Amino acid sequence: MQSSVYAGSFDPWTYGHQFVLDSALEVFESVHVVSAINPAKQSLLKPEVRARVIAHAIDPFIDWWALDPPFRVGEKVIVTSQEGLVADYAKENNISHLIRGLRSTSDFEAEFNLYFSNQAINPKLQTWAVLCPHHLLHCSSTYVKTVVGKAHVKSVGAKFVAQALMLNWVRVIGQIFDLIEVCSSHRFDIDSSNLNETDLSECLQLLFSALAFRILRISRSVMVKTSKYVDTFLKQNGSRLREEIKENKYYPQTEINNLWAILANCIEQDAIFPDGIDSGVSYLLSLSKNLGKTSIKLFNEDEVYHAYENLKK
Repeated sequence: MQSSVYAGSFDPWTYGHQFVLDSALEVFESVHVVSAINPAKQSLLKPEVRARVIAHAIDPFIDWWALDPPFRVGEKVIVTSQEGLVADYAKENNISHLIRGLRSTSDFEAEFNLYFSNQAINPKLQTWAVLCPHHLLHCSSTYVKTVVGKAHVKSVGAKFVAQALMLNWVRVIGQIFDLIEVCSSHRFDIDSSNLNETDLSECLQLLFSALAFRILRISRSVMVKTSKYVDTFLKQNGSRLREEIKENKYYPQTEINNLWAILANCIEQDAIFPDGIDSGVSYLLSLSKNLGKTSIKLFNEDEVYHAYENLKK
């Protein structure tokens, strides 16, 4: 089928938004994701920042902060920001299908009125509605803004990059957490402990929130150095990991250890360690919860420490 446009404030992009996009990609040849400005809403993130967050959420193996929009993500998605009317954007790009997500009857009423407004501007623009699954009914941008940074919340509903930016924290740390999570997609495919991706995601979320609470500031020089490490990692491994994880269900343990090492090196520069903690690796492990109800740790301390020593050479 033809191209479509999926527009919204996406402040921030949530797992609910991702579900709508994935559903649209099953029907349409391509989807333009447009981070639009809603005059009725006070946005937390700027439209161009939101566009980068969206592109990152779809494909974290590219540093979208080094590129300029519009972003072509894979073969079927274009991500951009728009200050004008979505109906005008659709007309300018020869698009006649608008994607919307519905979570409630109140959403339907709003979309019903919006449909006729768009028809008055662009009569060729038809609306396709995607209904939200029950497990994501709560996952609105408002929910994410309410719970982000809360130490006890195990599922925020947005990528770590989005969370870092919302907290006005270190964006590159969010990138590292997102890369670790995506690279660990198949960690428990063959596992006798009955753990799954949810156990890992919850553990990562609790650690991220704990770090954001304890390390309020990281110097600019450390952020620049860490960004260079991540940039090098993506250039050396990004394309390969994207394909191997998707096509071969690969679990890149060595690369994940390297990401943990980069994170440990970053936080230890400005952290004040408690007694008995002498490195960023030990500090991360001390803040981490065990996976699920097991005694299994987020990572192997010896393996990550070896990667950490190699990084510092």
